[in-house]
Amino acid sequence: MTFKVTGIHCEINRNECHSSPCLHNSTCIDLINSYVCICLAGFTGTHCKVDIDDCASDPCENGGTCIDLPGNYFCHCVPPFKGFNCKSRPCEASNSCENGGTCVEERNLDTYPLGFRCACMRGYAGPRCESNVNDCSTSPCLQGFCYDVVNGFYCLCSPGFAGVQCDQNIDDCVNNSCENNSTCIDLHLSYQCVCLPGWEGDFCERGVNECASEPCENNAACEDLVNGYRCMCTPGWRGSTCTEDVNECDSNPCWDGATCFEPAVPGKFECICPPFFTGDLCEQLYDPCDFPYNPCRSNSTCITQSNGTALCSCQLGFEGARCEIDTNECLSSPCQNGGRCWDEVNSYRCLCLPGFSGTHCETNINECLSGPCRNNASCLDLENEYVPVKI
Repeated sequence: MTFKVTGIHCEINRNECHSSPCLHNSTCIDLINSYVCICLAGFTGTHCKVDIDDCASDPCENGGTCIDLPGNYFCHCVPPFKGFNCKSRPCEASNSCENGGTCVEERNLDTYPLGFRCACMRGYAGPRCESNVNDCSTSPCLQGFCYDVVNGFYCLCSPGFAGVQCDQNIDDCVNNSCENNSTCIDLHLSYQCVCLPGWEGDFCERGVNECASEPCENNAACEDLVNGYRCMCTPGWRGSTCTEDVNECDSNPCWDGATCFEPAVPGKFECICPPFFTGDLCEQLYDPCDFPYNPCRSNSTCITQSNGTALCSCQLGFEGARCEIDTNECLSSPCQNGGRCWDEVNSYRCLCLPGFSGTHCETNINECLSGPCRNNASCLDLENEYVPVKI
């Protein structure tokens, strides 16, 4: 016998498995100068080349067809039989229905070729109850996201909605801050306050200032009210906005036949009294020359006239309707030779320049009368002076 070894000293055993002599995935075990193949199930022979016919023993029962496989076999059962060797009826041994479904044998193989049907529990469907029914397929959640569960669903509602199917809008007016009897209108995730007339603000919390637009005219004061205003008119005006001019003479305020006159100033009137009447309303009978009505001044004489007026008769030296003017007697320039006139009551006085005298400064004073010249010299009189003349 020749040993298959190698090496300088023949110390290395040659590996006969190196050439992969074993077939069909069998395991090769190297021996000295040999090898052995450990075959997988279903194969035999030195090199595991021969496929063992697993159907040779006719393992399939009840008319099932055996199909040989590498290292195994498969039984193609005749309905309604099942199982590895076609020994079991459809609902025997193991339940073919999933998820708690009940296996029910059926004789009508045309309709049920497997010889059974599955009566599924609620929430499941399919021939073997293998499918969970999608209860979200009908979009039951109106305002939210649908989560499918077995035999049902639940809804995750969008903000502002509630209910099993998110079909209820949450009423945000349940807890609202609307004030002053305003109406709350529910909106999505909010609400709106509808204010009564005269109120404003997000919550109708603030009264409208109807005076802000300055509706009152002619300097009238505006008083703000709830949903309104009131104008307090100045004298001479009336109306809701004080635009109507009051005719103060319409009420006939003047007495004793006096004439009422409305001036340009609103709220005023004047009474033009007839003779011998006075007062704001001409209600007082009077003599214009009596105290305190006498208009005459400077000790003049008051004369009552037929038309109810007073006539002043002035004393000498006075003039004017009331004798209130001192007559200026200097207006006629009575003073001569540069004299200055000083007016007095019913008279005047002339202040003469040096060298003149007389009532009207008409006389030139003779400075030579006092004999001022000596030694028989002649005296020549001049204005306010003299000149000696030698003989």
